[in-house]
Amino acid sequence: MFQSVKNYFEKTEGKHAEIKKLEGEADQFKLPSEGFPQVLKVIFFIGLACLNYRLFAHSIPGLWGQATGVVACMCEGLALYCLYYFSRSAGAFRLALGACGGVLMLFSLIHGTFSILDLMHISTLGATIKSYSHVAFPVLAGLLGLSLIAITMSHPNSLVRLREALAHTKIVQSRAEAASDLKLMRTSGVIEDARLEHRQEQVKRQSAYLNTLKQYIGIEQEKRNLIASIPDPRLRQELAQEIGMDLSEHDSAPTKAKPGFLSQNSAPGNVSD
Repeated sequence: MFQSVKNYFEKTEGKHAEIKKLEGEADQFKLPSEGFPQVLKVIFFIGLACLNYRLFAHSIPGLWGQATGVVACMCEGLALYCLYYFSRSAGAFRLALGACGGVLMLFSLIHGTFSILDLMHISTLGATIKSYSHVAFPVLAGLLGLSLIAITMSHPNSLVRLREALAHTKIVQSRAEAASDLKLMRTSGVIEDARLEHRQEQVKRQSAYLNTLKQYIGIEQEKRNLIASIPDPRLRQELAQEIGMDLSEHDSAPTKAKPGFLSQNSAPGNVSD
C-alpha cells in the first residue's frame, strides 16, 4: 500500500516537472527578428529613390526635371508606406495598399533600371529614356493622386467616420421627424380648436335665431288676437288688411268654450237639460 502511494506521488512530481520544462521551452522560444531586414529595406528604398530622382533630374534639365524627380520620390515613399502597413491591415484597406504599392513599386523599379542603364551610357536606350522622361510627370502625378485617394478612402479611420456620419444622420433624421410630428400635432390641435369654435358660433347663432323667431311668432300671434278682439268690424277689417290677415279663417275657427259657459257657435238646442 505504501509503495502504491509512493508511486502515485512520483508520477505527479514527474508530470509537474515535464510541465515546467515545457513552459521554460515556451519562454525561451523567440521569433526571428525582423530588424535587420527592415533596415535593409529602408536602405534599398532610399537608394531606389535616389536613382529615380537622378533619372529625371539628369534627363530633363531645369526645374521641370527636379519637380518630376520629387514626384518620383513621393511615389517611392508611398510605396514604402504600403509595404510597411500591408501586413498590419485587413479588408478594403489591405487591398488598396497591395494594389497601389505594387503599381508604384513597379514604376520605381523601372525608373531605377532606366537610371542604371543611363549611368552605363547605353546609347541604344538613351533616346527611349529621354522621350519617356518628358511624359513621366503627369503619369507619376496621376498614379500618386489615385493611390492617395484609394488609400485615404479605404482607411479604417475613414470607415469609422463614415459610420459615425451615418449614425449622426439617422439621429438628425429622427429628431427632424419628431419635430415634424410635434408640429403636425400642434397644427392639428389648432385646426380642431378652430372647428370647435366655429361650431360653437353656429350653435349660438342658431339659438339666437330661434329665440328671435319665437319672439316674432309671439308678437304676430298677439297682434292677430288683438285685431280679432276688436268689436268694431270696420276697424278690425282695416287693420287686418294692413297686416294681411284673413278674418274669414279666424271667424270660421270654433272658439274654445270655457267650463260652465257656452261657446258662441253652439246652439241653444244642443244644450241638454
